[in-house]
Amino acid sequence: MRINVWFCLLILFGFEPALVQADAPLKHSKEYQIVLKNEYFLSRTEGVRRVIDLLQALEDNPEFDFKYKTGPNKIRQRYTKRYDTLNGRLQTLNLKLMVEQSTVAGQLQSKLKVKYNCMDVDVCYNPKHITSAFPYPALWYESVGKMKLEADVHQNYTKYALSSAIKVAGAVNFATVGEAKRYFKGLDHVKGISNTEALVVVYEHYEWVFDDINLKVNGDRVRGEVVVRYAKTDSATPTKVELSLKIKKPKKGWHYETLVELGQVYYELLQSDMNLFKGRMEPCKNFYRPADSD
Repeated sequence: MRINVWFCLLILFGFEPALVQADAPLKHSKEYQIVLKNEYFLSRTEGVRRVIDLLQALEDNPEFDFKYKTGPNKIRQRYTKRYDTLNGRLQTLNLKLMVEQSTVAGQLQSKLKVKYNCMDVDVCYNPKHITSAFPYPALWYESVGKMKLEADVHQNYTKYALSSAIKVAGAVNFATVGEAKRYFKGLDHVKGISNTEALVVVYEHYEWVFDDINLKVNGDRVRGEVVVRYAKTDSATPTKVELSLKIKKPKKGWHYETLVELGQVYYELLQSDMNLFKGRMEPCKNFYRPADSD
C-alpha cells in the first residue's frame, strides 16, 4: 500500500480535513467517480476494453493491494426520468425525484429514487440546519424513508446526499405529488407543494450500463461500473461517460486502510488519458484521505 507524501505532510503539520464529525448513523456508501472522454466510447466494446486495461495495469502494479474480475460482459440498458413540479419547486429545494427503468431477467423493473443533496455530513444530520426542504435530522426518516448517506467523490470535491430507493415491478409514472408520496412518505415534510400538484418529466436520458466489474482493495469488496449516457436511444455519440468505484460501509465500521488504499487507486486512475479533466482540473489530494465522518 502506498500513502501519498502529501498526506503525511498534512498530518505532520497538524492539518486535518474540515469534515471531522461523529460516525454517520445511517447506511453509508462512498463512490469515486471519473468522467471519461466520450470519443473512447463511440465503440462501447472498445471503451470497456480500455477500462479493463487500466484495471489490469493497477493489478500488475506491486504498489497496490488491488484485484479485479469482470464477468461475461453483462450489459443492461436504463431509462431515467427526473420529475419536478411545474414551477421547479423540488430542484429549488435540492431534491431529485427519479424513476429508473430497466429490464431484469426479461422483466421490466422500475427503481424509484428520492435524493436530497445536503453537501456535507453536518448539514445532513445536525438539527440546526433546518431547511424548507426537509426538517432534518435525517434520523427522523430512518423508519419510514430508509434514507442512506452517500458520499460521491469527484476529482477535486466531494458531494454528500441522503437518498432512498424502492424497486417495483413494471413501469411507473408520476402524474401528481400525491402519487410520489405513496412511495416516499418523507415528502409530506416538503413545504410549498400539495398532493394534487402536477409532476412533469423535466429531464430524461438513456444509459448503457456495464456493472459486472468486481474489485478487491486491501481485501475489501468494491463494485466497479461503467455508464455510457445518451440523449436518445438511437444516438451514436454519448453525452457523458463515467467510471465509478463504489464501496459500502461494513457493519462494524470503515476499514481505514482500505479507504486510504482506494483513494490512492482512484488518484492513479485520474492520471489516465481517458480522464476528461486530466490537465484541466488539478486533483485535490487531501480529498482522497478519509475523514472520520466518511
